[in-house]
Amino acid sequence: MDVPEHLPGTGPIPGPYPPPPWHLKGHLWGGLFPAESVPVPPPDLSRLLPRTLAVFLIRYRAGTLRYDELIVGTPVRRGRRVGLCIQWIWVDDERSLWGGRRIWGVPKQLAEFRWEGSRVRVQDGEGPVVVLDVATRRPPLPRLRLPMTGFGSLDGVRTVATARFSARPAAASLRVAEWSARLPALRRADARIRFAATSFDMLMPSPALHPAPSMA
Repeated sequence: MDVPEHLPGTGPIPGPYPPPPWHLKGHLWGGLFPAESVPVPPPDLSRLLPRTLAVFLIRYRAGTLRYDELIVGTPVRRGRRVGLCIQWIWVDDERSLWGGRRIWGVPKQLAEFRWEGSRVRVQDGEGPVVVLDVATRRPPLPRLRLPMTGFGSLDGVRTVATARFSARPAAASLRVAEWSARLPALRRADARIRFAATSFDMLMPSPALHPAPSMA
C-alpha cells in the first residue's frame, strides 16, 4: 500500500498554537500489530519490521496543552536513528492539530475521543476510526528516561524530532474492538507487543530539518 506523505495544511489558521518546545504530561498505551500490508515508507526511510503497524493512544493531561491523540505508523530507520514514520494521527484539539502540521510536519486530523471506562471510541469527520480497549498493570519499576523519535515532512523537507521522555513503564493490554477500513487490515485484534507509560513527562523540541529531494 502506497500512502503519500501529507504536507502541512494550508489556508488560515483557526487559532494560535504554542511555540516549541511543548512540555506534556500524561499516560500512554502502545502496541505493535501484525498487518496484512503496511504503507511503503518514503525513500529516505527504511522499514524495521515486516508488515507491522505501531499504534499509540496518548492522553496528555497537563503541560503546554491537554488533549487526546491516536497515532498509527510504521517503525523505521533513517541512518542510525530509529523512530516512527507517522502515517495517520488524530487529536481532539485544533491548537495541537495546527502545531503538529506547521511545526513538526505530521498529518494531524481532528477527531472525537469518547471514553467509556477503559474503552475509547475515536471518530472523525469521515466516520468511525477505531475502538480500543486498554488496561494497565503497575509494576514496581523505576522511572526510565529514553528518547522517542518521530519522522514527518514539512514542505518537502524531512523533519526529525526526538522527545525527551521519562515514565514508569508498565505491562498493558491493547485490543482493537473496531478498526476502520480506511486503515490497513490487521491480522489480529490484540497487540503482539504492548506496553504502557504511566505518568510520563515529555519535552518535544523543534524538529531537525533534513533535505530530502526525492520527497518533493
